[in-house]
Amino acid sequence: MKHRNTPSPNRRQTLLALIGTALLPACGGGGSDLAGLSSGGTGSFTNGTIVGLGSVIVNGIRYDDSTASVTIDGVTSTAAALQLGMVVRILGSGVTPAASAGALATATATQITCDSEWKGQAAQVKTGASTFTLLGQTVKLLATTVFSGDGFDGTLAGRYVEVYGFINANDGSLQASRVEVSTSAPDNYRLSGIVTNLTATTFLLGSALINHASASKPANLQNGQFARVKLQTAQQVGAWVANEVRAGEYSDGLDDDDEAEIEGTITAFTSSNLFSVNGIAVDASRITSPNGLALGVRVEVEGAIRNGVVIATKVEIETETEVESEKFEFHGTISALNTTTKTFVVRGYTVRYIDGAGPNATVFDIGTAVWANGLYVEVKAVLDSSGQLLATEIESDN
Repeated sequence: MKHRNTPSPNRRQTLLALIGTALLPACGGGGSDLAGLSSGGTGSFTNGTIVGLGSVIVNGIRYDDSTASVTIDGVTSTAAALQLGMVVRILGSGVTPAASAGALATATATQITCDSEWKGQAAQVKTGASTFTLLGQTVKLLATTVFSGDGFDGTLAGRYVEVYGFINANDGSLQASRVEVSTSAPDNYRLSGIVTNLTATTFLLGSALINHASASKPANLQNGQFARVKLQTAQQVGAWVANEVRAGEYSDGLDDDDEAEIEGTITAFTSSNLFSVNGIAVDASRITSPNGLALGVRVEVEGAIRNGVVIATKVEIETETEVESEKFEFHGTISALNTTTKTFVVRGYTVRYIDGAGPNATVFDIGTAVWANGLYVEVKAVLDSSGQLLATEIESDN
């Protein structure tokens, strides 16, 4: 469905001013019942969390990443470095709707960009509340938060973490989709959020005071923008010293008629018709939006690009329960199969399975194929209470 009504220049300026020329959060999210767009455009734009590998799966679309250019945290990388829970922006071909029930829509990615949101030393770990702090800001964990390098327990305090996810602009917290844990100190820290209390030398991101006096930054830095900052690893006079501030309009490379599917939190809100998601301007004036839209609410938006703005054809609120019921998906060859421990490895991840016919048993559909190393499979899995991947379905994948 093509939207041929192009916003006037004044309306576009209003929409882009709404987001404070915001940046897109990086490489939170899951499969989506909004997938399978058909605007007739020649390309697609997707922003969301990686929930599947073997060609990346984001927002219910399986993108062939074999020829895509990949950038992670500003550095040229490869598709092999993309991992579960990273939040990515994907430019690609038009989306082909799913061929059958239970299948995924498909497209070919040309460009994949990923950035973590926060990086620093973890503190104030509260296992009961599933939270910890980073540079004084709160990180909230879900049942679907993927951990790499270590799990979540009291020993996390004092370790260095890099966190992917979605900013809650209402309270400044970060809902984590992926946490990478390390005992080695990084070269820099990172923080993101909405700029407030801007002066010639400082501003706030949440409660964190940022000194931007000597940082490289956009000339039009202003309150209300979504910004990412690269920081020195030690505070000076109670402030974090920024080496770089990135804040700007994310519209480059987005072509008119590109299908758009974005998942994330509302980072600026004027009304149910005009808001931004992950710093991307959304015009929902052509539809009836759901009740409950507000700053910080997590949503999925489907539509098409017009002058750098997503003209929405559908907006849905995504509850925490829906996020936590998300399944991960892998397409690949199994290795390290251990029929005693009931585990195997696919796409670098160890997956547990349950034999038998009980209600929690893994459903196998491999036909006459032999359950052995080298079998190419499609695996659907969830994170169990210990944070380990548990296969719910395993199917031979030709």
